[in-house]
Amino acid sequence: MQLTVTKTPQTLVDGVDVGGKKVRFLRRIPNDPMTNSTDWGLRSMQDDPASDSWGGQNVFDVFTKSDGTGLDGTKYKDW
Repeated sequence: MQLTVTKTPQTLVDGVDVGGKKVRFLRRIPNDPMTNSTDWGLRSMQDDPASDSWGGQNVFDVFTKSDGTGLDGTKYKDW
């Protein structure tokens, strides 16, 4: 049996059609442990990897919006 995904989700809680059945990946948005908020930074395949703004297309990656810095000196949002 081959499963075909017709499109990528537009948000993190949207489902996608897989073989005629709607599949959801998240029931709700989890809290960001760095900000204790559900407000995450989003990236799509069309966005520049170094960009902090989301182009509004599909959701490919999430990152914290915290300005905090880890013990090694890197920003949390760059992890």
